[in-house]
Amino acid sequence: MSTHTFRVEDIHCGGCESAIGKALTRLGGVSDVAADSATNQVTVRYDESQTSTEQIAERLATAGYPVIG
Repeated sequence: MSTHTFRVEDIHCGGCESAIGKALTRLGGVSDVAADSATNQVTVRYDESQTSTEQIAERLATAGYPVIG
């Protein structure tokens, strides 16, 4: 298992945090998601044999939370 923290745009509230969690946990290999509206960061624990940081970033963007940098 690996852990990666993404900096994203537009996390405004608990609803946004929940939406991010739901979007990412539907992605195979993701076991834990912690989104923080105070810091605009999303920390994801995932199995690198099933998904990648690129796929996670794509899913974040599709959900409306594009990765910064």
